[in-house]
Formats: sequence, structure tokens, C-alpha cells
Amino acid sequence: MDNTKKTRFVLGIAGGSGSGKTTFAGELIDQCGKIGIEGQIFSLDNYYQPLDQLSFEDRKVYNFDHPNAIDSALAVKHVADLVAGRTIHQPVYDFKQHTREKEAVVCKPTQLLVIEGLYALYFPKLLALCDYKIFVSTDMVTAVLRRVQRDISERGRDIEGIKHQILTTVMPMYETYVRPTQKNAHFSINWEGEEIPVKATEGLVRMLRDHFR
Repeated sequence: MDNTKKTRFVLGIAGGSGSGKTTFAGELIDQCGKIGIEGQIFSLDNYYQPLDQLSFEDRKVYNFDHPNAIDSALAVKHVADLVAGRTIHQPVYDFKQHTREKEAVVCKPTQLLVIEGLYALYFPKLLALCDYKIFVSTDMVTAVLRRVQRDISERGRDIEGIKHQILTTVMPMYETYVRPTQKNAHFSINWEGEEIPVKATEGLVRMLRDHFR
């Protein structure tokens, strides 16, 4: 490991929609913060392609669950910049208008960077930047219920639109593109129920503590 990597650690967390990967990433950042490891979540949800060239009706039926929906080139560049100690201007995605907001967010480098998203373990150049890779899975019923709750409360979607999206893009894309990336993970977590997987969290925190010691 080179000197840059000793001061930074990049953790990739992938999984299907509603698997709990975002919650797990947040818990990991919180627990690491308690032992003095500064970290941040790098959400691939911010890197959806800008769809300004499409009408709003076309944006609504766009397949956001396909890997091509992610601007992977920009995501890779920004991760590499953060690892190298450079500040980035991260895009913010507006899920109600289905395009990027005009204002970006300034993100400074931290010791720990947790890349989180459907395709965190899909793109080869992103995989190459990860020091450790995790895949989170859960049962389909739990995942669908979490997705419905999020899309209604956070993204202003209606139940019919959500149902159509789950059946036509979410589930087929998961089977075709997301689930196969589990083979790229060092470790897989099967998250059943609502309780955060404590043992997996504690094990990762110990590993990170040892890395930075």
C-alpha cells in the first residue's frame, strides 16, 4: 500500500434497492467517528446522468436502475480526487425533476470514504479504487417495502408509478446487473429485519481502527 492509501481508506458498499446499504453506511460512519476516524458517504445517487435534454415526461420513464444511468466517469474522477487529498464539487440530484440541481456541494477529503450505491461494485475503475468491498442483501419483501416508503416520503412518487418501476426496471436490473456484482465483494451481509447488523458493523470498525493505527 502506498503512502496515499495509508492516510485514506475507500470502502465500497453495494446492494439492491431497499437492501439497507445507505443505513448501514451511515451507521458505519457514525461508529468510526466515535473512535476518531473521520469519514463520509459518497453516494452514487448523486451521480445520475443529467437529463436536461429530455422532456419531463421522458425523464419520468427513464431507466434509472440501469448502470448507464450513472455518470461513472465523473464518480471515478471525484473518488480519485478525494483519495489524492483534493476537494471536489459534488453534484446534487433532484429526484422530483429527474435531473441535477444547479448548485454543487463542496466535499473535502476524509480518512474514510464509503462509496454507496446500486453499482458501487460494478464499474472496474471504481472497484480499483476500493480497499474493501461489501455487498448487502435482504429479502425481496423487506426491500420492496423500504423502496416504496422512501419513494413516497423522499421523492414525491405515487404508488402506481412506484409499482410500475419496481416491476419493469428495479427487479430486472437487479437480477441482470446488481446481484452479479456480489462476486466482487470481500464480504456479504444478509440483512433481515430492521435491526442494523451489529456484528458486521463492529468487525468493520475494528478493521478500520487497525488500518489507521
